[in-house]
Amino acid sequence: MEIEKCFKLTKKFLHCPRCGCSRVGNRAGGLVVGDFTFDRWCKCGWKVHIDIREDSRWEDEEKTDIV
Repeated sequence: MEIEKCFKLTKKFLHCPRCGCSRVGNRAGGLVVGDFTFDRWCKCGWKVHIDIREDSRWEDEEKTDIV
């Protein structure tokens, strides 16, 4: 994944929209960035999976989905 896209997604999903937590690791949540995917999850159960080949949420600063 291009670093600019990674930074946009990380900024957009830094805080969990459900509980506000911004921590990852130590069972508090996680973050995995692949060549075309971005995964972020939280201890509260919220998660987001974005495949930049199919999903435009990385382009839109305002849209945030809660899963």
